[in-house]
Amino acid sequence: MARSGKLLLFLGLWGLAAAQIDPSVCPHKQQGATYKAWSATTTWPNGAPDSTVDVTLNDGIYLVDTDVDVKSITVNTNAILVFNDADLSVRTRYILVRGELYLGSENCKLTSNIDITLYGDKGDVAISGFGEKFIGVEGGVLHIHGNPQVSWSKLTKTVHRLKDGQIADVYNDGEKKTSYQGIVMYVWDATSGQLERSEGVYSAGRSIITKSGVQCEADEEAKMFEETLNNVPDGKIIGLALRKQLFRRGNVNYAMFYEIFENFAFGKVTGNSGVRDVRLHDAWSFIMRKGDTSTSQELLLKDDKKILARTAELYHYDNGIKFTARSWVHTIRRGACYSRAKSAKAEIADPKLALTDDVSSWKVDDEVVLLSTDYDPKQAEVTTVKQCDDCSANEVRINLEPLFTHFGEIVNGVDMRGEVALLSRNIKIRGAPATNSKTLGGHIKVMRGFKEAQVENAELVNLGQLDTLGNYPFHWHMCGDVTNSYIRGSSIRDSNARCVTVHATNGAVVENNVCFRAVGHGFFLEEGGEVDTTFAGNLGAGNIRTNKLTKTDGMPSTFWITNPKTIMRNNVAAGSDYAGIWYVFPDEPIGASYGIVKTMQKDEAKRTPITEFTNNVVHSNRVGGIFFDRRLRNDTGFAFGTKYTPLSDPQDETSAPQTAVFNRLTAYKNEQFNGWFDASNIQITQSSFSDSLVSLAVRRSSDGLECTVTNSVFMGESSNIGEPSVIRGNGVVKTYPRAVPLKMANQPRQGFVFYDREVSLSDSWFGDYASTDDYSAGALGFQRNNQHLATHGAFTKNLLFGFGDASQGNRVFDGNATDVGFTSLDGDDIVLFEDLDGSVTGSAGNFVVKPLPIHMTEQCEEIDNWKMAVCPHPFGQVRSNFAGKNSDQIIVTRDDDSDDPIMADRRSFAPFLTILGGTHSYLVRSNAATAPGWFRFEFLGLTLSKYASLAVCIPRQSTLKMAMKDLVTDKWERGVAANSYDEFTSSLSRTSYFVDQEVGVVFFNAMHIRERVESDRGNCLDGKCPFVGFSNSGGDRADTDCSERFYAKYSKSPVLPSRKKRAVGVTSADKFPASRATPPQAWGAGDTKSTVSIQLGV
Repeated sequence: MARSGKLLLFLGLWGLAAAQIDPSVCPHKQQGATYKAWSATTTWPNGAPDSTVDVTLNDGIYLVDTDVDVKSITVNTNAILVFNDADLSVRTRYILVRGELYLGSENCKLTSNIDITLYGDKGDVAISGFGEKFIGVEGGVLHIHGNPQVSWSKLTKTVHRLKDGQIADVYNDGEKKTSYQGIVMYVWDATSGQLERSEGVYSAGRSIITKSGVQCEADEEAKMFEETLNNVPDGKIIGLALRKQLFRRGNVNYAMFYEIFENFAFGKVTGNSGVRDVRLHDAWSFIMRKGDTSTSQELLLKDDKKILARTAELYHYDNGIKFTARSWVHTIRRGACYSRAKSAKAEIADPKLALTDDVSSWKVDDEVVLLSTDYDPKQAEVTTVKQCDDCSANEVRINLEPLFTHFGEIVNGVDMRGEVALLSRNIKIRGAPATNSKTLGGHIKVMRGFKEAQVENAELVNLGQLDTLGNYPFHWHMCGDVTNSYIRGSSIRDSNARCVTVHATNGAVVENNVCFRAVGHGFFLEEGGEVDTTFAGNLGAGNIRTNKLTKTDGMPSTFWITNPKTIMRNNVAAGSDYAGIWYVFPDEPIGASYGIVKTMQKDEAKRTPITEFTNNVVHSNRVGGIFFDRRLRNDTGFAFGTKYTPLSDPQDETSAPQTAVFNRLTAYKNEQFNGWFDASNIQITQSSFSDSLVSLAVRRSSDGLECTVTNSVFMGESSNIGEPSVIRGNGVVKTYPRAVPLKMANQPRQGFVFYDREVSLSDSWFGDYASTDDYSAGALGFQRNNQHLATHGAFTKNLLFGFGDASQGNRVFDGNATDVGFTSLDGDDIVLFEDLDGSVTGSAGNFVVKPLPIHMTEQCEEIDNWKMAVCPHPFGQVRSNFAGKNSDQIIVTRDDDSDDPIMADRRSFAPFLTILGGTHSYLVRSNAATAPGWFRFEFLGLTLSKYASLAVCIPRQSTLKMAMKDLVTDKWERGVAANSYDEFTSSLSRTSYFVDQEVGVVFFNAMHIRERVESDRGNCLDGKCPFVGFSNSGGDRADTDCSERFYAKYSKSPVLPSRKKRAVGVTSADKFPASRATPPQAWGAGDTKSTVSIQLGV
């Protein structure tokens, strides 16, 4: 019967009450329901719909009980589409749900295999709001509930890569640069596994290509092939694998070859062997035990024009040995095509994995992936589950000859056990490849006004559309407030654009999912207005950079968090092209949410505490593990600086501070840094770090609000050595005994890095920070290459070290411009921290500073292996500014040493350190040709008694106006001139100053109005820093350098000789012995998986 391309179906009369589904009963087993079975002829008065028909369902309950291939399916408001619990295949361009769609329910999970394929080429259809190739929910109900399986687990034992000693033999002719094209034969001894022969045996007449197509020559080659096979003794293992291609000529009959092969392989001419269908770009392999045709296996992978590479690999097991024959063919890289033979002990080549969870829900032939535990995320290995009769509930055997080691241990409280993720699910939703686009997958989108949307235990494959913004594997699109809406227990893999997107939707739950190989960010909060999202128990890896989505997707992160009102609990980010977790907030919601979404007022995000961050893991990321920095602009680009300062009332900037807590972060094997935080009033606690150039760097974005790191564990280089790195360059090959970040192999290894403003580090343990011939290392260090203002007010307390200092490692290390990776910029030279209890330096109250002469006294001690000095004096920081050219600089010397000046790199806010308390004063002058008309100084770290004494060169006989900031009123007040230097020094006053017109110098003291108490935080008491400034006019403006006159009159007794004597440093081994071999049990994140509840049946 001829039919039009559109089919409208009606059940009953318009206006009848809509059918309903009882959620407590299986949707396909509703008592009293009248189902319209898809397979029933009575359902389709015009005949069953085929692939040319757009199906529209308007009323009633339709039951998918047979395979379906239609153009599209629209489920209108009063219609319900239910899938039976049976093996089913549905192929369609889209499913639009305005009514209800059920694949099971929360109380009735489907256990059969259901495959939904969304097909079509770019531009085939354009449905408003959805586009093409989609499952879309517009005011309707979506329920997808597959068979519950554990989404992912962790190793409890290390899986070692297959080493030469564990392989009986291996032959890879791809490494031989051979030009042979055709079938290669491999022959093994079945008992020893030894490879005895490997040779090209059939090229399908390549030798006669240049001749006249003589049939007898092709037949001769076939007979030679037969003779070669017959000469192999029975009992041997024979593998055949295609290398590159089989030549074929249209005027040559290859029947003799086919018959010879089939008689050999199957004992008779079958006429249907795969080798008959081998064409250009196909991969083909065969394996058997000679003389036993029951062992024959043949595999042909055709070039389907969808993927570039094909691997036809077969296995034969004999005498506890696994024999492998592989054919690898690439459509474009023809020269790289190869065949391979391998034999190995079966228990090594098919390893049994010991896991943290009961994985008895994983079935034979399910696909799993072992994720990298090294720096390189591409060490993830995909394989399948094998039958295992001797496995416990927490064990599974896999079909994998591991190319890489997958670590499976907790080391000193750092859980580096590799994740193993299940990729297969029984309900599969896939995007079919398009002929006119490589990145046009399918997508699932839920729109505002939907009634219900729940997806669990599904496999989403090749979804996402890279060229069309807004079409992702699963996407809540501007839905507003939602309740009990989730995607959980699902596998999202090989996505063209993200994994899960939450856009202008509040209350979404994303739980226990696996996101593997996705372009751009993985789990994605889109515009910063999304509140109350829950990310729990998710695992992501393989995020790929792109410039086709937003501006930030060139630096993709597995979790992209744009709103602080987000729960992050028990997640793992295991290998991205940039970062694992990235917190980045806009000043207010951006994009389509701008001015519409009112969940966050302007600047509210930067004042809102993190809802929850508990037990999250980041590892194997190309740049960083967790990144808390920058702000998101309206054009989706970055603005620098977070300005993050959480308050008790985020909408009231005057409200009290409230600490944002990051609890139990585990970070390891991230190349450049494990953790980077630019934030105020945060606490990082019970966290574990290992194996990175920088384990943790913290800078504070606001004054007066301390950042604290406590109860944590830091390891420089652990027993997780990874794959030894080989670096080639400039004709030199360098081999390292362990994995190193390849692009920064010679860069320093630093544990905790002090950067800017007040940061405290307490109750933490450090292990394995030893310098090598290739790079330096230190448990404590400072931000390197720092041309900005460095840390002040940082302190440590109760630190433990698992190594002897000097012989086994360095408690502190910070180099200078002579050391690889270091410089001597302003910010590098003024670094310091205070050792409150002596757990680092041996004496409470010591400061660790750069061993510059201007910092040193005879009470200081230089530690050679630290390249730092330990001093008992309190230090303050001065930031100076003066009128002049940008190229002008200040020069600072101390009153007892005119020979060792420091010169700042910058004119504005040029920093230097001063010893406080009046024991030393500092002479400041400019190198400008003309004396500056004004100077201004800001002081950090001062109290009433810990004051700074400065002298500044001015032209003789000039006029000066001095002012100091009143720390109560915050207003400037005039200074009071002393009549003499003795009067100035004898009556210590915050407003007093003295001008020596003969020398051309002005003296003043800077101090706070009170002492510090234990509860005080910040570089400046009460959030107010002392400021001193003056203007200057008259006199000889070229008279800028008073230093010779100053030292002739005011120089103190020099201590320079004793400083130089101490510059030889400490040479005795282990001045500071190990304080504790292992960390206390309560420090560090520890076991990250035993606390995770991966539910079955959720």
